[in-house]
Amino acid sequence: MLIQTSNGNFLIERNSLKSDSVKIKTNSKEELQRFFGSNQIIFTSNPDYPYHIFACKQEFANALILMVKEIEYSEFNSQELVNR
Repeated sequence: MLIQTSNGNFLIERNSLKSDSVKIKTNSKEELQRFFGSNQIIFTSNPDYPYHIFACKQEFANALILMVKEIEYSEFNSQELVNR
């Protein structure tokens, strides 16, 4: 799953070692810290997603709720929404 915020891109993958957690990759260490707080951030050599963490699915769900709450709906063009 890909998620894009105004400050970062996230790639969510299943954790093949633990079914109750996910691997969250990102290009923004700050956004990772903001949404997932105290989880250990791992740096990799991946140029697109140099940071990642492992988080339980509940932590991911809570972060996703925060992301949705931060959507600024006034920035959407209402005509675009009507045409969809």
